[in-house]
Amino acid sequence: MSKVAQNAGVASGTIYTYFENKDEMIIELFHYVKSLIHQRVSENDDPSLDFKQRFFNFWDSLQNLYLEKPSIQRFFEHFMNSPYNTPEIQLRKSEWHKWTDDFFEQGVQEGHLRPMNPKVIRMMVMGGVTSSTRFLTTYNTLITEEEKTDLHYIPQMVWDGIKKQ
Repeated sequence: MSKVAQNAGVASGTIYTYFENKDEMIIELFHYVKSLIHQRVSENDDPSLDFKQRFFNFWDSLQNLYLEKPSIQRFFEHFMNSPYNTPEIQLRKSEWHKWTDDFFEQGVQEGHLRPMNPKVIRMMVMGGVTSSTRFLTTYNTLITEEEKTDLHYIPQMVWDGIKKQ
């Protein structure tokens, strides 16, 4: 907590005014990060577009956020693989998960996506965005131009996997 206070330029006691302990602060940070992700992606969604274009806007919005602020993706991944990601945290209502489930459910209901559970579709899409972004940020200086070009095919490949055949 003292490092957090030092980086924030405040006294350690100030942090305890807002958070009882480090665990509470980390959990609240997780919810804040999810709200940032939700805000970015939902603000860039245009329901008047066809669903395929909306999907690609979804992908681009999320990937651009992760590329602009890699700490968001890193924190999110660390949290998801940490002991903090308890069943209670997973069951807590999330505007981000509700929005994505509704988004993919709409795609299924309108016949654009395979008739699958929207949570499974979300997992497929989020995994693709996360993996390709992690590759771009981790190996940025080692990636050839051809590999960068090939990475642009991933959203299309994911779309081809989830669209109704």
